[in-house]
Amino acid sequence: MLLTGCTSDNRPIVYNGEYISKENVTSATIEQLDSLIESCDFIPLETGDSSLLSNIIDIQCYDDKFFVTSSVVGFMPEILVFDNRGKYLNRIGRPGRGPGEYLGLQTWYVDPYSQEAVIVDQAKRKVFRYGLDGQYIPDTETDMDSTLNNAKRLCPADSNTVIACYGINPIRRDLLATYPANLKKQKPYRKTRLTWHGNSSYSSNPVGRDGDAYHVMLPLSDTILRYRNGTWEPCYVITYFNEGKSYKPGKKETDFEEIRQRAAERNFRYIRGLVENDRYILFEYLGGSILWDKQAKRGTYVADGYNAERLNGFPFIPHTACYGADDYFVSVMTPSSFRDNAETICKNNGRQSDELQRIAAKISENDNPVLIVYHLKRQSR
Repeated sequence: MLLTGCTSDNRPIVYNGEYISKENVTSATIEQLDSLIESCDFIPLETGDSSLLSNIIDIQCYDDKFFVTSSVVGFMPEILVFDNRGKYLNRIGRPGRGPGEYLGLQTWYVDPYSQEAVIVDQAKRKVFRYGLDGQYIPDTETDMDSTLNNAKRLCPADSNTVIACYGINPIRRDLLATYPANLKKQKPYRKTRLTWHGNSSYSSNPVGRDGDAYHVMLPLSDTILRYRNGTWEPCYVITYFNEGKSYKPGKKETDFEEIRQRAAERNFRYIRGLVENDRYILFEYLGGSILWDKQAKRGTYVADGYNAERLNGFPFIPHTACYGADDYFVSVMTPSSFRDNAETICKNNGRQSDELQRIAAKISENDNPVLIVYHLKRQSR
């Protein structure tokens, strides 16, 4: 489908993309959602003196391991590593002022190409690299590039390219950029001044992977960009909430000023984050999400919150920290919520009732959260 937008001087621009609208997005039903799920794994994360978690704010998965970022009031966020059964393995680095220790965990990523975990430390203004066993790699520390100041998410696109997503800041003008693997010499995609209005910040997930391409959201926008082989292009325009009044990306900063003004006036709801696996993208909004089937080019609206009758007994809540890859999504449930809803979860997942009852009987409200892995049914392309 060809979509047409206008720049501030009214010259049309044309680009390839797809509308996600009320014409191809339906409300969730028990049958529809149940038909997507092959199975669910419930993984209590091991609780111990070295592995105590509070509020999980980010999850990344690599090599059958969960890399979990947790924040505790009064303490610095840390990255803890668990295996696929929830057993605690190690932490990545350690907060502190000594060599190889970080003071401010601004953003981080697992680099599958170099087999390293990379941490950007704004407090020390350094970039640290660690082995996946958590050990600091000597002589790899570098000075932080000043353009990384407001970066909220870094994502390795290939062995030589890292995508950077920035938060909304009235001073800095960065929105999206790429860097080489050493995180030097920023190549910006778009710059402008955007100020924060209401709930306009990112969730923890502004980037999703689609084969050799990446889908990336812009702040205060309903347009999703695709990055592939060094090129950015609009891919999806979401009009489901906006009565067809969609933002079309142009070349002038006034386009973004219009977005800012419309957001301030509450004239449309903009995407807050996305989670993606091989077949689906989960677009996150305040109050609900759109589960988009990339093959069928149709979507299902799923409300936020745990509602067993409507959502078939599973909590699809991406903003609680979620990750997607291959055929699965990963989400988080607090131990108290898991215990409170265990009976209903068991009722709606009969094949796993014994397992769930066993987990619910052992877990306490002071334990670590439970990871929920939703395996989706694979369908032929």
